[in-house]
Amino acid sequence: MKNRSHVCVSLLSIFLGSLSVSCFAASVTDIVKQVSTLSPSQRKKTLEDGARQEGRVAVYTSISFQDSPKVMGAFEKAYPYIKTDVYRATTTNVFQRTSTEARAGRHLADVVAIGPVEIWQLKQAKLTGPYLSPELQAMPKGSYDPEGYWADFEVTPIVLAYNTKLLKPADIPNTYQDLLNPKYKGKMSLGSEEYRWFSVLLDATGNERGIAYMKALAKQELSIPGPSSGLRVQLMAAGESAIAVAARGRRVTDYKEQGAPVDFRIFDPYPGDPSAAALMAQSPHPYAGMLFIDWMLSQEGQTALAEIPRLSIRKGVKQKGRLQELFEKEFAFLNPASFGSNTKQLIEQFNQIFGVQGAK
Repeated sequence: MKNRSHVCVSLLSIFLGSLSVSCFAASVTDIVKQVSTLSPSQRKKTLEDGARQEGRVAVYTSISFQDSPKVMGAFEKAYPYIKTDVYRATTTNVFQRTSTEARAGRHLADVVAIGPVEIWQLKQAKLTGPYLSPELQAMPKGSYDPEGYWADFEVTPIVLAYNTKLLKPADIPNTYQDLLNPKYKGKMSLGSEEYRWFSVLLDATGNERGIAYMKALAKQELSIPGPSSGLRVQLMAAGESAIAVAARGRRVTDYKEQGAPVDFRIFDPYPGDPSAAALMAQSPHPYAGMLFIDWMLSQEGQTALAEIPRLSIRKGVKQKGRLQELFEKEFAFLNPASFGSNTKQLIEQFNQIFGVQGAK
């Protein structure tokens, strides 16, 4: 009888213990709210203590195979008690995997670091949760969701590139309006899938005015060789065109450093195509997840990105070499909410205006 009582007490203890974990454990939302009320020093200690107990963070990212180990290595150096588990794929595949896992009831990711369209889709699917890192105070305007569902950590600058041998200094355009000058007719190229550039300009100028401009630009007989910005810059350097509209600044800078006859101008608005990080709504390691996002946005994390080099965006962080030239003006960041909720319409408008057939 005494042994039976001991067994019952032990079973009851195990049952109550399991209840304390499964039924009464704080949700990710509760934890985020809790840490937001703490002082900076208390908050830091709480996150680090929690992350130390969790011991790992799972990051699903589209950062390249070459660079993601460097990013994770820098984070693990800062927090050696946290092991990073990384799933690296295209931004579309990251979205598909997180969605598939969620439908199966498997919530394995803590943080996603991907492109703006998929970040928006994850929010709409209620797979990410709001988290406003205190590091956002040092980030540029427009680079994060006011509700906390995403925070940009790096950017792809979109510039106007030109062939320095084909254009005299006096003929180099300085504004988007300049591109409507008849002297540029038949001398410019545009990518067949420049939807994000298109979206930024419409947001900045207003839809009606922006569409009118795009129709006028389309009358300039632009060459549209395909979706690759790199290919267009190569063709431009070879003399196939004098100007590449909506070229990727990093690529232009690379060719410029290699001695190609190319350079670029930054127009207003200055489109920035970002990558963003978000905390998963059912993160299994929420303390480590928040700590990872804080680090990615911090001076230390952003400097580590710039050293790789990747184009980090925190105010005051210096980029390597000539990449700093891409930061002479403030970016008009692509808005995931604006683009994500109107993607189909924007693609249809772009294709119709510029005569693109069979584009995605």
